Amino acid sequence: MLHLLLLSLLFEDDSLLFITLEEHWLSPALDSATFSNIAFQLLVNGSNPPSFPAHLRDLGPLRLQNMTANNIRKQVVSHVTVPAALDSPESFTLANNQLAATISNNTDRFAAFAGLPMAQPEAAAAELERCVKELGFVGALVETHLANGTYYDGAAFYPFWAKAQELDVPIYLHPTLPNVGNVTNIGAGIYAPASPQDFSLFTAADLGIVAWGWHQDAGLHFLRLYSGGVFAQFPKLKIVLGHMGEMVPYMLERADAFLSPKNTSRLSLKETWAQNAWVTTAGFFSLNPMGTMLRNTAVDRIMYSVDYPFGNSVNGSMFMAELKTSGLVTESEWEMIAYKNAQKLLKIQ
Repeated sequence: MLHLLLLSLLFEDDSLLFITLEEHWLSPALDSATFSNIAFQLLVNGSNPPSFPAHLRDLGPLRLQNMTANNIRKQVVSHVTVPAALDSPESFTLANNQLAATISNNTDRFAAFAGLPMAQPEAAAAELERCVKELGFVGALVETHLANGTYYDGAAFYPFWAKAQELDVPIYLHPTLPNVGNVTNIGAGIYAPASPQDFSLFTAADLGIVAWGWHQDAGLHFLRLYSGGVFAQFPKLKIVLGHMGEMVPYMLERADAFLSPKNTSRLSLKETWAQNAWVTTAGFFSLNPMGTMLRNTAVDRIMYSVDYPFGNSVNGSMFMAELKTSGLVTESEWEMIAYKNAQKLLKIQ
């Protein structure tokens, strides 16, 4: 009831306002590869209700009802993380085609980020171009590293970054699943318990994924892109980090103090953050990190997102209601976070 009351006060004209950017879907083409991952199974079964798979696979009534109930005008849909397919261009071509076909009759409610075979950077560049030019996608959401741990700061990935800059579309860096052994290898895995009685493998999966590991890993990738000179090579890149910036805003000053002096021939880390980075709230519905982020990140770089169906849309709309009355942002700044920044970045309505 409190949720409905707050929404009625915020949206008196019943308009649908929000545009959200980190909203996941599972393609039939990648279904088995996704659910065969033990870490993903632990995440799904340990932290989500039994109805979760149905919501993840749906791009119809279940999702649309959830969106409308929580004042979401448009979702930018992306494929859920799937490390096993990163070396399979054919799988992503099929998945992207399936996504485009599924949303084709609902383009007023859905846009799309491409999934890409990042283990083959030139193929990833070609698929990005195809998805943008032929399918009308607004960018891509890619996993933060390959299944073998390789990040994308090396020269082998320059063809991909060059294409992203040429197309002038954002690349959303999304955390990928940890090595399964780090979750399940009791006594040795960095997220696994020291002994079976200490905590469950469900907790180990949370440590490695949603409670900690995902976020430091994605934040590290951004720092590697900076340290490796990717932003110097491609100064117009647009990078989006979810989950309130994947820890970077809260480490920005310290990281800048150590990394920027070693890169005096290029912009500082803080300057790069201001020029090349955008952030979404995806799944982080607390004013505490938001207040910190607003101190070192321009409000025109912050965008609301839910992380559906992993994130709860009701909690997200409650968070936006709290933000609106918190004093942290003005009315116009709140509107920027709610939808205007996404419109500008993605060139959508």
